[in-house]
Amino acid sequence: MGLNLFLAKRIGSKADTTGKLSRMGSRISVLSVAISIAVIVVACAVANGFRDEILEKARGYSADITLAALGEEITGTSKPVNYPLSYLEELENLPFVGSINGVTYSQGILKGENDISGLILKGVDSTYNLNFYERHLIAGEVPSFKGKRASNGIMISKSLAQALQYKVGDKATAYFAGEQARVRRFEITGIFDAQLQEIDKYLAIADIRQTTRLNGWNGTVGGYEIMLRKGAEWSDETADALEEAIYMNTTEEDTSVAATSLQEKYYIFYDWLNLLDLNVLIILALMMAVAGFNMISALLIMLFERISQIGLLKALGMSNGAVSRVFLTKAAITVLQGMLAGNTSALLICLAQAKLRIISLNPENYFVSYVPISIEWTQILTMNLVAFATIMLVMLLPTLFIGKINPATTMRVK
Repeated sequence: MGLNLFLAKRIGSKADTTGKLSRMGSRISVLSVAISIAVIVVACAVANGFRDEILEKARGYSADITLAALGEEITGTSKPVNYPLSYLEELENLPFVGSINGVTYSQGILKGENDISGLILKGVDSTYNLNFYERHLIAGEVPSFKGKRASNGIMISKSLAQALQYKVGDKATAYFAGEQARVRRFEITGIFDAQLQEIDKYLAIADIRQTTRLNGWNGTVGGYEIMLRKGAEWSDETADALEEAIYMNTTEEDTSVAATSLQEKYYIFYDWLNLLDLNVLIILALMMAVAGFNMISALLIMLFERISQIGLLKALGMSNGAVSRVFLTKAAITVLQGMLAGNTSALLICLAQAKLRIISLNPENYFVSYVPISIEWTQILTMNLVAFATIMLVMLLPTLFIGKINPATTMRVK
């Protein structure tokens, strides 16, 4: 191996006077590998960023799992669910469950000064984690629901505020249909913008005591939101465990409920993200093809320039395999140089975008206002290993040429 490395380093070096063209080919190969790796790393980081941002927002709106009455959406008002269910403690003790909160929705109309808009009022209690809305708050503050009396404060989305020209501190009149029309006067304490207009276009956060009263309920809620523990994922195993816990502990007094996962509820987002992943795979294949083609070209140039040297090495007793390992070692050095440059460039680009948000987007089309970046080191390491192995396997093809070289004739080539 020491001889292979020594000879490989000599190929294309300044001391090698016979390989001017191959030196240029090596530089081009290093640049090609660097660009390919950089494109792949950036593409993976962007795809991961989109997935993390969009799913984080979807989870903030609807949690990982929702429990609602059979045949009813959690946003519905026709079939409420007992509050609390007798087996909530058993569900909270499941290893993948982080928190469970009851929520109630009420649908109505919100009146502005010159216009009206549909309203989806989501009622939550004081134990509900509102950190998601705090992160996306653009004006005012998150309302407090800790008082003994139901709070009149609500937090509305930016879309709703713009449509009705509301600002923090304004009084808002809402109308709710039912057996008797109900009118409520709310105070806008905050405005949030999570940039998922398909979800938050009509959304407002209110005290759950307000929404249950508007629905005419007592001792019931619209359903429950379940957040998974950090690191836990929704899978067939967790779904089976949850369904079994519900089935085994439900009593006659409990409302029959069904669980809906985030993936089932927002399948459009998942389809869009899966399409993005497919694009990344296509980019990976194309970049590997480009890098592999350039590496083959460079290695063939090296071989053609050194036909007489190869013949001499074979005449001195080196086998075809030993000579091939020399050139494969040179190819490996070139690939590693390109990968080092490519990874360094890609990480600098990702760091600049993550910190400075240089490239902006239209949130109406992409659900975020800038290109998100999320680096997964395990994924980058795996991708680099796969890329290196793939390129080196491709490099085996041009080394087959070595076996066809006859020392008796090639040693006379000048």
